[in-house]
Amino acid sequence: MNKILISSLAALTLISCGDRKERRDAAPPAEAPALGAFGIDLSAIDETVDPGDDFYAYVNGGWLKTFKIPDEYASYGSFTVLAERSEQRLKEIVESAEIQNAGAGASGQKARDYYASFLDVAAIDAKGLAPLAGDFARIDAAATPAEIAALAFDPSLVAKSPIGVYIAVDAKRPGQYAVYLTQSGLGLPNRDYYLEERWADKQSKYKAYIAQTLARAGIAEATAEDIYALELQFARAHWDPAKRRNRDLTYNLKTVEQLEAFAPEAPWRAMLATAGLSAVGEVILREDDAVRNIAMIVAATPVETLRVYLKFHLVNANAEVLPHDYDEAKFAFFGAELRGAPKQKERWKRAVAAIDGALGEAVGRIYVEEYFPAASKAQMIELVGNLRAALGGRLDTLDWMSEETRGMAREKLAKLSSKIGYPDRWRDYAALDVVAGDAYGNASRAAKFEWEYEVSRLGGPVDRSEWGMTPQTVNAQYNPTLNEIIFPAAILQAPFFDPHADAAVNYGAIGAVIGHEIGHGFDDQGRKSDGDGVLRDW
Repeated sequence: MNKILISSLAALTLISCGDRKERRDAAPPAEAPALGAFGIDLSAIDETVDPGDDFYAYVNGGWLKTFKIPDEYASYGSFTVLAERSEQRLKEIVESAEIQNAGAGASGQKARDYYASFLDVAAIDAKGLAPLAGDFARIDAAATPAEIAALAFDPSLVAKSPIGVYIAVDAKRPGQYAVYLTQSGLGLPNRDYYLEERWADKQSKYKAYIAQTLARAGIAEATAEDIYALELQFARAHWDPAKRRNRDLTYNLKTVEQLEAFAPEAPWRAMLATAGLSAVGEVILREDDAVRNIAMIVAATPVETLRVYLKFHLVNANAEVLPHDYDEAKFAFFGAELRGAPKQKERWKRAVAAIDGALGEAVGRIYVEEYFPAASKAQMIELVGNLRAALGGRLDTLDWMSEETRGMAREKLAKLSSKIGYPDRWRDYAALDVVAGDAYGNASRAAKFEWEYEVSRLGGPVDRSEWGMTPQTVNAQYNPTLNEIIFPAAILQAPFFDPHADAAVNYGAIGAVIGHEIGHGFDDQGRKSDGDGVLRDW
């Protein structure tokens, strides 16, 4: 969801000026809410401001005058507060006796060793780039652009690929999974950073970062200018963000034979085989002509440049589990220069983020047991039901909507499902091999494990019970292909949701989030999927 939606406390303060004092004096419920007397912390109010003149300054003025954004953040708000709380809770879980004493092969052992390996900077420094030697050797063994293109699809090679591949629910056939191919290959955030003059300073500093990384790693077969020039070609081929957002344009189904005819420069069968997708008979291109043009660029690029491009992005993608000078250099550019964060996040916070990515549901299961009671889930189910009913009433009375469209909109709303808190069935991590003291290897094996899980779903029915986020994620989502809304446990706490707060607070806070996510099903892009998730104009 758009985090701007409720990042300000003003959006969470739903009281009128006339009843503010009365509510302050009201007796709290039997179990007191987390914030204030009825669910809202009023200490941030600036009484010197007339709310009729500037309600935002009135509600937030006290906080704005006194709060200093921590150096590790470029911005700060309610989402950040909860994210920090989630980080601290995950740290306590991973460091708990339950995890620390887990037996070999258990999810707890994997989480413990993954976490400890990530934190052991001294051991990481001592190894230097030795953990990358095998991957570097594979890159050096690639003799042609076609072999580089195939190698870039290896799921254990955690690096930027010129063309991306992923598996998702088929947008026009939501009862099955599909392989998607998409434009990729850029180190900077998007094509505009390469093409617009206003980013000239960032372009120069990115080139300097590439040069610094290549020199530190002893890579000399190509220069930073070569790598940047290649990415600039990719950027020119990329669709702009507005075009990419149009779901009608990003569904281009092709058989593998049609793909080979459409973009013959790429070794598609070898690429798919490397990714474990030899049996796939068709793919969906998101940005069709961009993918074709990138394939042409790769085929025409000297193999020496492609090798260095892949090595650079391998180092860059894994900087956190490489010696600290690589990690610090990456933050100096991507964190401080691009995001404006003066300070790198503490190592333990990044370690729990790595655990969340690799073993998220293993620790999420414990998180839910400790921090998300069944009563909260029941209350959220009721809230969602009431918001759905409210939207249904609106649909019944809209005078601009035709009766045929109204009927289909009602059908879509009726078929909307919701996921609250946590999944009903937890992931099994038995096949993930985590080795104590092997931070880089653990990251590589985790990426391969996740990809193989994705591939295993092809050919089978869509698992509608599966979650796209872990319970400890502070976010919410609408999924158009499954016509569902998702609210992880970590966002279901004050100031967004409090089971002991006044009902008006919850309807104004998490109710706004619920309405926002349901609304995505009917906005300019969400409306393009029907009640069954089929991409079509209804």
